[in-house]
Amino acid sequence: MNIDTGLASYDVLLDRHRQQLELLNFSAQTVRTNLGSLRQFKRYLVEAHITDLQAVSAATVNDFLRWLLAQPSHRGTTRTVGTQNRVLSAIKGFLAFLTEENYLGRNPIKEMRYAREPDCLPRNVLTPQEARKIIEQPDLQTVLGYRDRAMLEVFYATGIRKAELMNLNVADVNLEEGLLRVNGGKGNKDRIVPLTKLAGSFLENYIKAIRSELLGQSQTNRLFLSARHRPMSKNSVSGVVEKYAKLAKVKKHVTCHLWRHTVATHLVQNKANLRHVQEILGHRVLTTTERYLHLTIADLKAAHHKHHPREADAK
Repeated sequence: MNIDTGLASYDVLLDRHRQQLELLNFSAQTVRTNLGSLRQFKRYLVEAHITDLQAVSAATVNDFLRWLLAQPSHRGTTRTVGTQNRVLSAIKGFLAFLTEENYLGRNPIKEMRYAREPDCLPRNVLTPQEARKIIEQPDLQTVLGYRDRAMLEVFYATGIRKAELMNLNVADVNLEEGLLRVNGGKGNKDRIVPLTKLAGSFLENYIKAIRSELLGQSQTNRLFLSARHRPMSKNSVSGVVEKYAKLAKVKKHVTCHLWRHTVATHLVQNKANLRHVQEILGHRVLTTTERYLHLTIADLKAAHHKHHPREADAK
């Protein structure tokens, strides 16, 4: 049937766009995020009394982005430039789809530029001493404590993302080679990452002696399980990380993603090849990894003190 471009048909067009994204093998998370942004765009169009997508212009989208940045996030925080660019990417993709399918005569924002994102560095990265203190907090005499220790060792060994850890299956662990297969990472890409000897040892004991107690009568292949015999949720994984940071009396705001920043920082500080760090973390482009070079400022400061002639004059 023929579909017009009025807002009454917006949801139908959006569903067709969703089908296209899935055919193009976009990750489920990317599809959900894009659809959420496009539903926000529809709400704005309704409020702005724009009743047909044919009337959307670059000015319309710019006004929407300004409106969006003024709205607090669901957590009550200020939206970032990165959020603005992700939303713009979703709208660009949607309007490009409508143009390719001849719903629109042209894409009004094809040449629209993304905002320049500030080169922000991760804050409050854990020191090696803090990381070790947190990891050693779980009670290894309990089933959940041993599971938690294995999870923390994996976080520190691999810099894995929270969602990636949740999606790990038992078969993804190669104990013989000391490797971990990460499936469906960002951009729906798989990768192989090395495990530390400690992480491999704790995973081996967890799989052989602990996991079966958490599995119960469940049939799941997921590696890390909850006390209710189910795959762990986002909140439960975050809770594990936050719990042991508090027990270790680490004052920094410790999240799963902070472990990722910590791994990258410690590898770069210990002279790891940037290409290797890029592969371990699953960064699409090297420039994302290069920002961790800035975190070796302690080395730069030491060299400055040692070699600058004015430092000698101050002694």
